[in-house]
Amino acid sequence: MSQDTRTGRERPGTGTADAPGRVTASDYSGPGVEAELDPRRTAGAGRDGSAPGAGGPDGHGDYDTLYTARASSAGGRGGRVTTDDGLLDLEMRAPRELGGPGGAPNPEQLLAAAYATCFHSSLELVAGRGGADTGGASVDAAVTLRKRGKSDDYAIGVEVTVRMPRVDRETAARLAEQAHRHCPYSKALLGSAEVGVHVA
Repeated sequence: MSQDTRTGRERPGTGTADAPGRVTASDYSGPGVEAELDPRRTAGAGRDGSAPGAGGPDGHGDYDTLYTARASSAGGRGGRVTTDDGLLDLEMRAPRELGGPGGAPNPEQLLAAAYATCFHSSLELVAGRGGADTGGASVDAAVTLRKRGKSDDYAIGVEVTVRMPRVDRETAARLAEQAHRHCPYSKALLGSAEVGVHVA
């Protein structure tokens, strides 16, 4: 069974429970996430995980800029997306489910990949601080494009599934919830997308 960390309800799935161990992974992103988890920054944060000062005039509160990624799209879902440093240069195609040809990445896949990666890194950080073993852990992200009625009213839904085979289920659920509160992608999607976090 898997557990929805928002409600505590069990969901179908599989899981294993082993004795917790010590994590050996180092901090995955240096000062960026350390700043994210700095008690001086998170003290007084809202119940939704928002950081204090997030409502400042520039919309960023007291956050310091650590890194900016820049990407450019030409042709939308049927074109190409590139980053300014040339490290990412992808042809984009709409999936067959949306009437496209498929056979190339689409925006939902890119978001799923980015979210799974960022969430996993946040999970490793909070687990490491708690002495939990993240060996064999994985994070899956499923991004769903939804439409309401016949108008062009689209929305994104995300389901995150966390697997931590070397810790017990209760610990895994607690760490997944902590990672969800601190993951920058979770914060960015909060209030604009349905996000479910589960433990399998």
